Amino acid sequence: MYHALAVRQPYASLIAVGKKTVEVRSRRWKYRGPVIICASARPAKLPTSKEGHFLPAGVAIGLVDMVDCRPLVKADMWAACLQADFTFQELDGSFAWVLANPREIEPIPGKWIVAPWPWKGPEPVLAPGWHKRIGF
Repeated sequence: MYHALAVRQPYASLIAVGKKTVEVRSRRWKYRGPVIICASARPAKLPTSKEGHFLPAGVAIGLVDMVDCRPLVKADMWAACLQADFTFQELDGSFAWVLANPREIEPIPGKWIVAPWPWKGPEPVLAPGWHKRIGF
């Protein structure tokens, strides 16, 4: 069984390709296991690849393993790809959701919620390298 998590772009793609290994959230999550990463319909910032292609939104794009949840420490800012967007003081009291074993999947369209949820969609199909094909 999978759980799913909606993440804004470009962070969803960074997770799917393994460049972002910590997701910062305001709450703990006790679940450990596979998580489908869904790119929310509304991006955090204008998400484009190096070649100017828009990153996908409103689709599931990756699969990772949730391996730990602990209080956020300053060293997590790099792994969370947030060093340029937030100060550690702004995120004090947050939690580091530690992610491992990223896999890209064929995009699956859908509508997502903010909180994690049990996945009821189709079985994900692995699609290694599709972000590279769009220049990400």
